[in-house]
Amino acid sequence: MTDTVESRLPADILAKADLRHNEYAWRVDDLPDVIAAARALGLRNIGGQLQIRTPDAIGECDWIDIDACQLIPPVLPWEAQVEMAANISLQALAELKAEVDFAAEIREAFPGPVEQLLADGGRLEDAIWFVWYVDAED
Repeated sequence: MTDTVESRLPADILAKADLRHNEYAWRVDDLPDVIAAARALGLRNIGGQLQIRTPDAIGECDWIDIDACQLIPPVLPWEAQVEMAANISLQALAELKAEVDFAAEIREAFPGPVEQLLADGGRLEDAIWFVWYVDAED
């Protein structure tokens, strides 16, 4: 078991994650549930980046990211920061999903791992993940 703040998320949320190198990543379609679970626990959504995750590779598209805390004043009460970060995260995610072709970005950024995955009979959709971070007040 890992000791990251993300490990405090509910078991059903963690069951959907891919945990490697002490980082949790989820499918893009699972992120709203991750964001909501963090909010419900009083955890602040920090954000994350698009990643390729295959059996043999992990790579990050750090230009496709969500930074939920960038505009949140640290002087706000924690509860307000949690709410703002969740709202910003959900809005930014909706915008990314509308504007970005995640599969095309992964394919262009990581041609070797994608080629190997497909040659091994894998599906590109199964390699598209979003690493996500949360933090706690304590």
